[in-house]
Amino acid sequence: MVALIRVGGTRLFVAGQAVSLLGDGLAILAIPLLVLELTHNPAAAALASVPRAVGYLVAGLPAGPLIDRANPWHVLIAADIVRVAIFATLFGLSVSGSDSVGVILTLAFISGVAGVFFETALAVAVRDLCRDRELVRANSFLESASQSSILLGPMAVGLLAVSVGLGAALLVNAGTFVVSLATLWGASRRATRMSDPHGWAPWRQFGAEFRNGLRYLAATSILVSLAVLAVVANLCLGAATLVVFFARDYLSAAPWLVGLVVAGGGLGGVLGAATAPALIARFHPVPLCVAATLVTGVALASVGLAPTVWWLAASNLVLVWSDVLASIVVRTLRQQIVPRALLGRVTSAVRWVVLATTPLGAVLAGLLTQLAENDPRPAFLVAAALLGVSTPAIWAVGLRRHRNTPMLPVRHGPSPGASSDRSTTSLVERRSL
Repeated sequence: MVALIRVGGTRLFVAGQAVSLLGDGLAILAIPLLVLELTHNPAAAALASVPRAVGYLVAGLPAGPLIDRANPWHVLIAADIVRVAIFATLFGLSVSGSDSVGVILTLAFISGVAGVFFETALAVAVRDLCRDRELVRANSFLESASQSSILLGPMAVGLLAVSVGLGAALLVNAGTFVVSLATLWGASRRATRMSDPHGWAPWRQFGAEFRNGLRYLAATSILVSLAVLAVVANLCLGAATLVVFFARDYLSAAPWLVGLVVAGGGLGGVLGAATAPALIARFHPVPLCVAATLVTGVALASVGLAPTVWWLAASNLVLVWSDVLASIVVRTLRQQIVPRALLGRVTSAVRWVVLATTPLGAVLAGLLTQLAENDPRPAFLVAAALLGVSTPAIWAVGLRRHRNTPMLPVRHGPSPGASSDRSTTSLVERRSL
């Protein structure tokens, strides 16, 4: 786990958000288990696993302009209050034995939408609160917490469900958001003066504000190139959804060995977040991101060629390590390049496009596996080849000119043009774009 930054109340704030991310990890298994416990219907349980993704597709784009209008700290607090209420309600439903699956799925969807607003606002809030290396450390720590929550959250839910009941897991989930709220109150009072939102302008300007964000994104070549690279990488990473199938069905691994493969990915995510600050300090960010993406392609090929479960686990570790490293680099660059007044819009637009690519990649990988008579190897090898060809092409066409772009200090206070979208040239643009 990377060292926490030590500035004022920032360490407490980042630690609180790490606890909040643990709540997200708990929800991965807690809600489907609740539905399954009440209905014994696997189809309903499967539906309970997708509200977060659906929430992002529905709310991902409008979240950006709304957060740019509002104070991001108020959005963070509101999102946590909503999630505390939702998981407290789900605890009540589990205790009462209610079988209102429609209510549970609706609450899960609302929680997913709240999470979308929280994640987008968090990117802006961290940018307000941190600068230079502190920003890298904060992003790395939060990513490490996110990866750890994916690994530990479902395990914790399983242990709580067996020992004291599923209701306790839901109550603990609500408690994580209470902890997040407590840290937000203190940090928000100190950081509010750094936030200079547009305010609640007439709704007729909403569409124009959103288009301004898209125009800025389209006109900033480094952001467009990094977004294209992320889209291609996520499309290829759709093959990674077959890792469990590869281990269990193709390699005939025992359940504990399948768990080892999944744990390898979780460990890779934690290591990726832990090593990011040192690597970013040593190398220019754009070449580092491209190199990490190439390593991801090599790891995909290694997965496709894995003869044993142990090889598969090691390859999955490298795969997730490189992907997390590239994600942290891109996130930090975006926070430093994009003017404060447009950060919410640009962040939500890029995330929406990139995340929408993931299910497409998974479907294509699944179809290719079926065509290969349930052999997942071709899907991994095709994904590796596509990433190996497209990454150098994106580097040559769009990113090579930005190879010397540094990680620059983040200036606090309103960006130039924060009160208007007409003046949005950032320091990085003036120097290198």
